[in-house]
Amino acid sequence: MTKFKIRLRDGIYLSSLQPDDKPALLEHLQSRDVYNTTLNIPHPYLEAHADSWIQKRAEHTRNCGKEVTFAIRDAEGKLIGIVSADNLEPGTTHRAEIGYWLAKPYWGQGIMTDAVRAYVEHAFRELQVVRLTAHVFEMNAASARVLEKNGFKLEGRFRKHLCKDGEFLDARFYGLLREDVTLQNPDHSG
Repeated sequence: MTKFKIRLRDGIYLSSLQPDDKPALLEHLQSRDVYNTTLNIPHPYLEAHADSWIQKRAEHTRNCGKEVTFAIRDAEGKLIGIVSADNLEPGTTHRAEIGYWLAKPYWGQGIMTDAVRAYVEHAFRELQVVRLTAHVFEMNAASARVLEKNGFKLEGRFRKHLCKDGEFLDARFYGLLREDVTLQNPDHSG
């Protein structure tokens, strides 16, 4: 399995998740705002959550032989977010659901749009994915814009589809097919 980095823009890149990313996970995932925009991140986010998640991601990568989870990093190499398709089993499935989060200080800068674009390229080029999907909370317009800017099509709205904190929430469901995008030359380094 090759460890690499995908440059997004000056000072921001994607790379493999590392065990020493735990402090950054603990720092960023304490934010109630990040929690409010995601379905599966617990709050409060504890060391045991970080340990378990990093271990599961490492095992998944070992079993698959390919990266399906990427850390979004700043110029110093600190994790500032994640983009992933946790349900992706390269070579055994043709589709995957993409998920992502970004530390609040980096919101509104187009970083997640760039990260999703790079992930889409990677999934279609390296992981033989034919279809990517994503669910977003109806009220999360910023996340919907990230998907739409990357060519994802709104395929439906589901009423009371997701449950968070005991409340049923409406969701938007997006999809993207490989033939919907023009793959660029990847900027891999390292």
